[in-house]
Amino acid sequence: MASLASFFLDFTYVMNAQLRLLGKAIAPLSVRLRGRVRLSGSGKIVLGEGVSLNGTVVPIELITYETGSIEIGAHTFVNYGSSIAARTSVKIGSYCHLGHYMFVMDNNQHDVVRHWELPPSEPVVIEDNVWIGSKVIILPGVRIGNNAVIGAGSVVTKDIPARCVAAGNPARVLRHLTDLD
Repeated sequence: MASLASFFLDFTYVMNAQLRLLGKAIAPLSVRLRGRVRLSGSGKIVLGEGVSLNGTVVPIELITYETGSIEIGAHTFVNYGSSIAARTSVKIGSYCHLGHYMFVMDNNQHDVVRHWELPPSEPVVIEDNVWIGSKVIILPGVRIGNNAVIGAGSVVTKDIPARCVAAGNPARVLRHLTDLD
């Protein structure tokens, strides 16, 4: 009986994703959405197989400007309150875990000196098997390597190599992970 209830609950999440993402994102039937997601802009959003979105407490925001593209790889989990904004490109790999209230952007939205000017966008790449803690901010032009871990509350301003633990403001590498970890 429990497995039947589990099946219907899972089916509900699949249908919720299909209904809320319909016509706004490319999403295979295996994408699951608990709660809500806000999609805005006219760019491209592509979700991989088995992506899981948890927008229960606060909706997840996916914002793509006209030439922007957000790609989320297979079996990646995005927690509530997260916001991903792309003027050009944000790519998130497969099997990633993104903590709640995480923020990724490929453009700072205004120049530091000339506030009225839009600076050039720099693509953001988060490779496979990356874990990102709660309330992490990832700024334009950053690449986070495979199997990296970003500590909660960090501000990632530059590239983080693969198999590292990084944290802080600005985030810095605290240690390298070995095969024994």
